[in-house]
Amino acid sequence: MKHDVVIVGAGHNGLVCGAYLAKAGLKVCVVEKRGLLGGACVTEEVWPGYKVSTAAHMLGLLQPRVILDLELQKFGYEVLATPPIVQPIEGAGPIVLWRETDRLAKQFARFSGKDASAYPDYLDHLARLGPIFRQLMWEIPFDPSVLGPRNLRDMAMFAWRNRGMVGRFHDVADLLTMSAYDYLGRWFESDAVKAILGYYPAGGSGQSVGFHTEGTAYFLLRGYLRDNTTPAGGTGLVRGGMGAVSEAIARAGARFGMETRVDAEVARIIVADGRAEGVVLANGDEVRAKLVVSNASARHTFLNLVDEKALPTEFLRGIRGFGGQATAFKVHLAVEELPKWEGIEASGYGQGDPSQVTIAPSVAYLEQAFADLQAGQPSRRPYLTVQAPSVVDPSLAPKGHHLLSIYGGHIPSGPGADHGEATKQAVVGRVLETIAAFAPTWPATYLHKHVMLAADYEEQFGLPGGNPHHADLTLSQLFFRRPVPRFADHSTPVRNLFLCSASNHPGGGVTGVPGYNAARVVLGRLGRRGR
Repeated sequence: MKHDVVIVGAGHNGLVCGAYLAKAGLKVCVVEKRGLLGGACVTEEVWPGYKVSTAAHMLGLLQPRVILDLELQKFGYEVLATPPIVQPIEGAGPIVLWRETDRLAKQFARFSGKDASAYPDYLDHLARLGPIFRQLMWEIPFDPSVLGPRNLRDMAMFAWRNRGMVGRFHDVADLLTMSAYDYLGRWFESDAVKAILGYYPAGGSGQSVGFHTEGTAYFLLRGYLRDNTTPAGGTGLVRGGMGAVSEAIARAGARFGMETRVDAEVARIIVADGRAEGVVLANGDEVRAKLVVSNASARHTFLNLVDEKALPTEFLRGIRGFGGQATAFKVHLAVEELPKWEGIEASGYGQGDPSQVTIAPSVAYLEQAFADLQAGQPSRRPYLTVQAPSVVDPSLAPKGHHLLSIYGGHIPSGPGADHGEATKQAVVGRVLETIAAFAPTWPATYLHKHVMLAADYEEQFGLPGGNPHHADLTLSQLFFRRPVPRFADHSTPVRNLFLCSASNHPGGGVTGVPGYNAARVVLGRLGRRGR
C-alpha cells in the first residue's frame, strides 16, 4: 500500500505532524525504531510498578494550539498542578518559590529590599517580551539571501506580523546575546535571587552552558513561551508520565486514519532522481509514499539515512557543523522513603513532601559545577533538580514506594568520554552525597537505580550529543540558520523530503511546534488546507 506521507520517528513532533496531515485527509504512516511511541517523550516501566519518564520529565511548553486542535484532553492528556518548588539557599535554608508574585517577593526581601521591589517590574518586563517570542515560534523561517518576489513577500509579511518587535529590538537582542548572569544583574543585586531566577538558564536547559555563557539570557523567558490561560490548561506533571502526551497525540491522529508502526527502524530513505519516495526498514521492508518527513535529527537524517550523493557538498558541510554537546544527566531511583529536607518545616512550605527541590544554593555553586566541567572533571557538587513525581501522581510507583527523578550536571561528554557503568555508579554516589548535604537524616538508600548520560540519550533516543535540542540554541543555529542556511523552512535539497524535528526552529522541548509548522509546509506544497 502506498501512503501519501511516511514519517520517520514517532517522537512527539513526528506524531503532531502526522496527526495534522491525517486530519487534512492524507494517508499517513509513522514508523518508529523503538517498541513504543514518543521518542524522548515517553513513559517506561523501568522496574515493575514504576513508570518512569526517562527523558522529558515535565510538561512546560506543549502549545495550547496543538492541545486544542487535536483535542488531546479527549484522549488521556491530563496535567496535574504541582506544589511550589523549594530551593535551599546558602545561609538561609529552604526558600519556597511561591507562584504568587507578592509572596515570592517577600522571600526575596530576606536578601534585598531592592530586589523584592524590582521583582514585579522584572516579571512585567518579561511578560511584555513573551508574546513577541511566542509569535516567533510559529514562524516558518525564510531565506534572507533570496530576493525573489515570493521570498520578498514572505519577508514583508514576517515584518508586518512581528512589527511589535521593532520597538523592543534592543530588549530582544539582549535576551539573545547576553548571559543570564549579566541580564539578571541589571535587575537584582542579591546572589540568592540570581541563583533562584537563573537556575534554569545556568543548567536546566540541557546544553553545556554556564551562568556566564552568552545567549543564556533567552532561557529566562521559558515561563512566557506558553499561554497558560487557555482551555488547554497550565503546566505541571502529566498523569501517567510524559508518555501519556505522545499516546494522546497518537490516538488523536488515529481517529483520522494515521497509522503508527513500532519496532520499525528506518535503514534508508529511498531517493530516486532527486526525489524521496519512501523508506526501507532495517528488516528490508519498504514503505512507499509520495512524501517523506523525518522527525529524526538533521545529522542522522542526512548523514545516515540519505545517500550523500543526493546532497550538495555545502549542505553536508553545514549539517556536519550543526550540533552541541549535552553534559547533563538523569538518575531515577526507586525508594521507600523520600528525603526529609532540612529546614523545610520552618520554611512555611506546609504541604507535605515537596514534589521538586532545586539544589543550587548560590551563584558560586553553579559556577563551580561548570568550572569542574571545563577542567574536564565531573562536577564535584552537581546542580540538581530532585523531582518526586509520585507525590503528585501516586500511580507512578507501587503503593508505599516513591520514584525520584533527578536531573543534574555536569558530566564530561563527547568523544573519549567514559560513560560506562563505573562512571554511572560514580554519578549516583555524587547525587546521593549532594542530596544528603541538604537532607542529612535521609538514609540515602534505594531499591533500584537507572542512570542516563549523554551517550545513552544519543543511543536510545537519537539525540546528537545527548542534546535535547539536537543542536545548541545559539545565534549561529537559530531561525533561518537552523539547521543550515537556505533550508530552515523544513524543506531539504531532496524533493519531497521534509524535516519536522527539534533540529528545526524553534528547537527542542515538548512544544509540538516543529511538527505543526512542518505540517503547514507540507500541506502548502500540496495546495491543501487543514480541516
